[in-house]
Amino acid sequence: MSRSVLRDGQEAAVIDVGSNSVRMVVYRIDGRAMTPILNEKVMAGLGRDLNRTQMLSPEGVEIAVRAIKRFATLIEALQIREVFPVATAAVREANDGRAFADRIYDETGLKLRILSGDDEARLSALGVSAGAPDAKGIVGDLGGASLELIEISPKGLGRGETFPLGPLTLAREEFDYERVSDQVEKVLTTTKLLGRRGGDFYAVGGAWRALGRIDIALTNHPLGVLHHHQMSRAEVLKVADVVRKQSRRSLEKLEEAAAKRADTLPYAAVVLERVMMAGNFDRVILSAFGLREGVLLERMSEQALSVHPLIAAAEALAGRWSRTRAFGQSLEQWIAPMFVGQVPIFGKKRDEVVRGAAARLADVGGPLHPDQRVEVMFDLILRAPLAAISHEERAFLAAAIHHRYTKAQPRHADAYLRLLNEEQQAAAAALGAALRLGADLSGRSEVLLASFDIAAVDDKLVLRVKKRVAHLVTETASRRLDAAAQALGLTAETKIV
Repeated sequence: MSRSVLRDGQEAAVIDVGSNSVRMVVYRIDGRAMTPILNEKVMAGLGRDLNRTQMLSPEGVEIAVRAIKRFATLIEALQIREVFPVATAAVREANDGRAFADRIYDETGLKLRILSGDDEARLSALGVSAGAPDAKGIVGDLGGASLELIEISPKGLGRGETFPLGPLTLAREEFDYERVSDQVEKVLTTTKLLGRRGGDFYAVGGAWRALGRIDIALTNHPLGVLHHHQMSRAEVLKVADVVRKQSRRSLEKLEEAAAKRADTLPYAAVVLERVMMAGNFDRVILSAFGLREGVLLERMSEQALSVHPLIAAAEALAGRWSRTRAFGQSLEQWIAPMFVGQVPIFGKKRDEVVRGAAARLADVGGPLHPDQRVEVMFDLILRAPLAAISHEERAFLAAAIHHRYTKAQPRHADAYLRLLNEEQQAAAAALGAALRLGADLSGRSEVLLASFDIAAVDDKLVLRVKKRVAHLVTETASRRLDAAAQALGLTAETKIV
């Protein structure tokens, strides 16, 4: 296992040996952005016998060993140098957990890092912070055998706790709601973190993500992206009630992937229900980021971590298509004076971050045919692997990039109409018009962009052009200026200096 700092542009693999599943994810590292490029999982059930025998499941061990041997072969073939194999509750608690880790090393050369409960909670919370740097509340990571809780805030991590409340631990006999609910409630009476504190609960783990997918199906939510999907306390209780009453076939109809967890999902639903009640939380926020991302985050440089994760993710996405990040960075600074005096949409600081991401994505559709851009850009950005962004902000950013190429509203875009109000729609159109003006005026050259200054002055949008490049202000550029000014509620004016 490597101890080096992750470098920009390299690939890294995390192997997560859990109580229920064994997974490998290969990420491309772009600054602090972590983009999954290969993701494989096997449901081994290592911890299914742990509660009864204090040993790993013999069948699960063989499945896990085969899976990890495959992962090791793939890592070698892909020439991935940064590899981080970790094991959680089942391997940590089983009497033969160390023997299992030794066998993995003997047969694959991979040395498992067996995480303590505190380490598991800390890394999960680090992962949540990678996808939500402003998170404040409690992070809960539900694995197959255990539940880890830890405090989180923008200032860092706080206290942590571990409880034997994983679905495999609770599933001693046929599911009975009253028994399981009482058992979970009794265990949680020892918590020092919950205490009916209210606020937000950040949910991590495959079973809880499956509950999120079921909620998306039940509510016909317009965006099927799990990261930052939110459920109120009432919605959590409704989902829990639905899940515990459904057969395996019914669960599969609700959400296909949930059928794979049909035996354990009712237990996961009860744990979430009881945690919500014990903490009196207002809402659950699902995080697609967790332990694996936390493992990588602790290996990143201070320089990488200084960049906002949404900006880093936007640069990573644009980097696949654009020749340079420099234009996006310059465009962010160039358009900023246009929005002085505009009413904040998500808050002043948050608007600045979203505009920065939009500027970096302004040319992401460049390689596409002009006819295709209008059709695909909204959906592309809406579902892109972006971090630190809410569903409403996703829709706003997608609309802005859509308007970067056209004035027309996105067609057949349910998320646009349901997630954004009229004020937000208008602001997205204004941001798109600003991006279009800067890109078309400069030909996407940061050098030429510096030849122009633009600002909102009183009721005018004033473009100041250096005389030597006045010929660049074509009829098309003038139309772009007029459109941007109109979208911002201003009058366009051009000055040659």
